[in-house]
Amino acid sequence: MVKIMNLIGIYSKEELLATDYITIKHKLLKAGVTPHLNIFYSIEMGLQGKSWHEISTHDKIQIQNILNQFN
Repeated sequence: MVKIMNLIGIYSKEELLATDYITIKHKLLKAGVTPHLNIFYSIEMGLQGKSWHEISTHDKIQIQNILNQFN
């Protein structure tokens, strides 16, 4: 995940926290990386200090709703 974040110009947790999911999605597309939901699940759980496998259905729905707003 660090390589992907670095590819789109995010080098620290602080920079990640200052960037919203829509911006990340656009940067991934610009870099030629398909913005799969698992990337966003991994980001969310990483920020919570958990494995991406621990994501709740509620968190998944919230992330999907955010990303779907700007298709």
